[in-house]
Amino acid sequence: MSQKVYDIITSKIVEKLEQGTIPWRKPWGSNPAVNWVTQKPYKGINQMLLEPGEYATFKQINEAGGRVNKGAKSHIITFWKLMETKELDDEGKPVKVPLLRYYNVL
Repeated sequence: MSQKVYDIITSKIVEKLEQGTIPWRKPWGSNPAVNWVTQKPYKGINQMLLEPGEYATFKQINEAGGRVNKGAKSHIITFWKLMETKELDDEGKPVKVPLLRYYNVL
């Protein structure tokens, strides 16, 4: 599954490069992409994937009492966290591995 996420993100970056945009260059004076609910700016690769503005997940929109129009265009963002496995390391502690996920935001 994680390979699929890497392939999706790579194709998005290549698409922006083909359009003449260098996604890792920060244009001066721009507003960052932020989460509509928390107003926290997106970080890391998500800054390259999103244009400036506010974004929310389908769940956040539903919880706020809104609705998403059929056919609305979504954008992919990534999220990762460390997940404990059942394996134990040399010290008897659970081994942690990164878990990569992606979400669609509107």
